[in-house]
Parts: sequence; C-alpha cells; structure tokens
Amino acid sequence: MKTSKPRILSFSTACCFSLLVACSPGDSQNTSSLEAMNRALEDASSTMTRMDQTISPDNSAVTQATVMNDFSKKYAEKLNNDPKMAKYKPIGVAPEADGSFSVYTDANKNQIKDADEKVIFKLEADAQNGRLLASNEAGVAEQPHSFMGGGFFMGMLLGNMLGRQRMTGANPSARRATPPPRRTKPSPFRQSPSARSRAGSGSHASGK
Repeated sequence: MKTSKPRILSFSTACCFSLLVACSPGDSQNTSSLEAMNRALEDASSTMTRMDQTISPDNSAVTQATVMNDFSKKYAEKLNNDPKMAKYKPIGVAPEADGSFSVYTDANKNQIKDADEKVIFKLEADAQNGRLLASNEAGVAEQPHSFMGGGFFMGMLLGNMLGRQRMTGANPSARRATPPPRRTKPSPFRQSPSARSRAGSGSHASGK
C-alpha cells in the first residue's frame, strides 16, 4: 500500500499538468489575434475594392504621391466602424517605407503613429501570389484573391506598395500563413456523465 501512494500522486500531477497545457492562455490569445487579422483583411480588401470602383482617372484628389495616405485614411475608418474590431479601437493606419501599412492603436486619435502606440498588425500585399497578408507576433493571416480589380486606384496603390517593396528588399511572398492553434483533444480522464454512469453500472454488476 505504501508503494502505491507515490504512483497515485504522480499520476494526479500528470493529469493536472495536461489540463493546464490544454487550457494554455497563449493558444487562446493567438487564435483571437489571428481571427482579428482575418477580419481586418476582409476590411482591407473591401476598402480597396470600393475605392477602386469609385475613384476614376480624372480624380485629381488621388495621386501617386497621396494614394498610400488616402487608403490609410479610408481603411482606418472601415476598421473603426467594424464592430468585430471594437476591442482595438481607436485604430490608426500608417504607410511604411517597405510598402506595408502599420495598423496601430491610435490612443490620442490624431491619425499619426506615435512612438508609444502599439502596432496591432502589419498589412502587406503579395502580388506574386495575389493575396493580402496581415502579421504580428501571433503569426500570419492571409486572404487570397484580395485585389483582383484592375482599376485606376488599384493600379496606383499596388504600384506604390510593390515599388517600395523592391526598394527596401521586402519579400511578402516568402511569408507562410499560420494555421490556427490545434484544438487539444479532451482529456480521457474527464469523462462525461453518461460515461461515468456506464462505468458505475458495470462496477456494481461485477460486485454482485
């Protein structure tokens, strides 16, 4: 009997550890972040498409010099009006030298990315594979066929993004999408009520 106690304690400790691993908060946070980025990619794609449909070549307000800022403003408006992005508000968007956009928490709502404002994710265009990418410490989310439009605005925007990528050596096509964290199988030690009742009836039967 004395030798069996350490085994029982050891077994119980192992069970508790497996449950803690299964409920790791890191997986939940990563899943939430990837879900948010996927939603934000939908907003980016719809913003691009909308601007591509409404901005014509004779629109002098949008030029090669302003197109990145014009998209940043409209994209920020879209994100701030999206209920599924509410936990990150207020949101700002800033174009970067490598052709990406930093989507950040615009704490003071001045539409300027300040040094102390946290970047939520980075938005990039992968023209080689026809997709938009969003990335942060949780991984990479992607949306294929995100910019299929061939209008005036889309041509200017992608031209700017890809030109900056070439100048800085950025290579979004090398990024691989991160699959969502694998759901851990339920512990075999946490039986359902029906399983426990079946086990109990069997034990009584053998006792008789």
